[in-house]
Amino acid sequence: MIRKIAKAVNFRKNNMKKLLLALLAVVALAALAYTLHIKFSGTDKAESKTTSGLTVCDGKYALCAASTCKPTNKMITGNNGVAYPEVECRCPIIEGRAIADTKAGNMAGSCTPSDSQHVWSLFAPKLYYPQEASNFSNKPKDMKATVQKCDASLNLGNKASNCFSWNCKIGADGIAICSCPTGQVPPATTFLTEAGQGNPEACSQYPVSLPIQNPHGN
Repeated sequence: MIRKIAKAVNFRKNNMKKLLLALLAVVALAALAYTLHIKFSGTDKAESKTTSGLTVCDGKYALCAASTCKPTNKMITGNNGVAYPEVECRCPIIEGRAIADTKAGNMAGSCTPSDSQHVWSLFAPKLYYPQEASNFSNKPKDMKATVQKCDASLNLGNKASNCFSWNCKIGADGIAICSCPTGQVPPATTFLTEAGQGNPEACSQYPVSLPIQNPHGN
């Protein structure tokens, strides 16, 4: 009887893990879809005739998916030539394989870092990684990824930040400091974020996010 219960518990745990991994994989694919949407829609006409640079990089990169950011009161311009309000985000540095778009953000066409003091902000679906909300703790209980939805009704879409394929400086504490754009989508836009580990206050703190289309087409 005890063995049957143990097997049932392990089955549920394994299924939950697979479900979370699937969810993060969906978020990753959606992030790529959003990048392509920005590049080929009328919003970014300057890039509409370019070819996608989607690829997989292997090495050190910043994973900003769970970071909130702070406005710098400056503007930042990427490869598409469009200026947006700039935010600064602190992100953990991870080593391994990650998704990049070498023609997006301010990447220069390859995965190679701009110099030894910089890494690119890329994306990889992970269940556990150091997060800003828990002061980049390496304890498993502090590293679990939690996806939350910030609804269009909050009118916070213009505070959604986008660090995908942007350059980051390696800080003295080993945390990447990434300069990224915000304000790329209208306020009445729903977005998903891993920032805040489920705390809804993160929605207004310029979180690194994935905007998703709401029922009104925003």
